Amino acid sequence: MSTSTKLFVGLTFYADNSFSKNIESFRARFDSKIQNTPYLHLPIVAPFEIEPTEVKNLKDELMEELESFFFENMANHRLEFTGLDVHEYKKNKILFLNPVIKEEFSLCQESLVAICQSYVTDRSKKMKDSKKTFLTIGRFNETGDLHSSIDLARREFQEFTSLAFESICLFSKNNGIWYREADLITFEKPSNTFLQNSTVPL
Repeated sequence: MSTSTKLFVGLTFYADNSFSKNIESFRARFDSKIQNTPYLHLPIVAPFEIEPTEVKNLKDELMEELESFFFENMANHRLEFTGLDVHEYKKNKILFLNPVIKEEFSLCQESLVAICQSYVTDRSKKMKDSKKTFLTIGRFNETGDLHSSIDLARREFQEFTSLAFESICLFSKNNGIWYREADLITFEKPSNTFLQNSTVPL
């Protein structure tokens, strides 16, 4: 019996700016799963499982889709955030930064979900239909811990900036850790002056 490969698609960000560094510092203290997913990313297609033999075909199809979607338009893509929010999942409380998903990117996300969905053959492993996309910065079991970290996050992220897109990446899971299987598309790195001037107060 062949084992399936677990994948998800994420948007990764350039890390050499103060906002990224703030997020990573916060995650290091409050996100117990930081070791499992070491890259700063925003999931855009929830985890799903496919046959290992299909990974290359899926990767090629996603690359083609993204190339046509962003056709030669690889500069100045950024994601803005509108503050903090909490998502309760089973007994866990997830603290996250709430992204502003623009309509154009939402259409891109939908087409990627549809392509990935078409590779899931096992009906019992259907993809979660999660429209909610967010950037996790902490995970908590206790409400008290959550509340004190929200206060801290409000102070640390007083100036919410946007993050510059680095790539849209296919991640695969191996021994419980998510690895970058392939960068499906890579965006141009913004100039540093551009990074400094894009603060959005909360």
